[in-house]
Amino acid sequence: MKKLAFLLCAAVLFSACASNRNILNEKMAKYPADKYLTKIASGQTKKEAKDAAVAELSKLFDGLAQDDSSQIRRDNIMSQIKAAQWWKNRQNKKYYAIAVLEREPALEVIKPYYAPIDGQLNNMAAKIAGESDKFVKLKYAVEMPAILAKREKLDAEYRRISFDGSAYNEENLYSYKSIYNKTFYDIKINAVLTGADDITVKTYLIDALNELGFGVGENLQTYDIELAMDTRIDKYASSTLDGLYWSTATATVALKDMATKGIFATFSETERVGSARGEEAKRRSLVAAGKKCAPIIKSKLIDYIQKK
Repeated sequence: MKKLAFLLCAAVLFSACASNRNILNEKMAKYPADKYLTKIASGQTKKEAKDAAVAELSKLFDGLAQDDSSQIRRDNIMSQIKAAQWWKNRQNKKYYAIAVLEREPALEVIKPYYAPIDGQLNNMAAKIAGESDKFVKLKYAVEMPAILAKREKLDAEYRRISFDGSAYNEENLYSYKSIYNKTFYDIKINAVLTGADDITVKTYLIDALNELGFGVGENLQTYDIELAMDTRIDKYASSTLDGLYWSTATATVALKDMATKGIFATFSETERVGSARGEEAKRRSLVAAGKKCAPIIKSKLIDYIQKK
């Protein structure tokens, strides 16, 4: 009897689930995913179910950064959300509702906000294209990240709504970033690295600078900036703590403008690293000191170019 009762309960539950799934599929057929964003929720009353579904879909922009116009823009989009379908499940007596947001009208709310941002980026791109002096080009380019950051906030909203997760006029975004990257890459930096014999140290530093966008190498024939870096082990101890070997390395940097032959920036950075092996501690401390210099070099170079 117990087994029979269990089977009957299971059959009823399966029937309830199948029935609800069939109703859901029927209701959802009216709202294809390429045209609508949807959320489903349940409640003890029809109103509870509708309110819950709308509330779920209204979390669309949760976790995204905001700008000065975000709240107005998002409120406008949220006002388009509606509870479009509801039904009652006869087995569990619960109400279910579907909240929907039509993608295209929601995207139309965001599109006008791109105009001033893309206008600024177009202006910067035109200035860069019309300038022959690569340092002047870079002066314009350094203004682009702040503008791109504004666009990225819009892009994040747009991607949440667009069916394929793409940003608005994404090809333009790639174009702006390409112009920015090329402007930095055209500034050639010749690295003169001394003190550290380990080729890995040199590789890490040059890779770190290249990742920041510059065209960096050793023994370049023509270049705009000379980067002289001397890396030294200031302190190398035996096992001092928990079986670790500790090494402290210092990287000293000088940047020279090859057009004027003047050194425009000097600084030093120190890093202390521990390792179970002495040679590894030395290598890692040198690498860490060199890599720490990379963003500082970029900052010093940008400051110099902006003041030229």
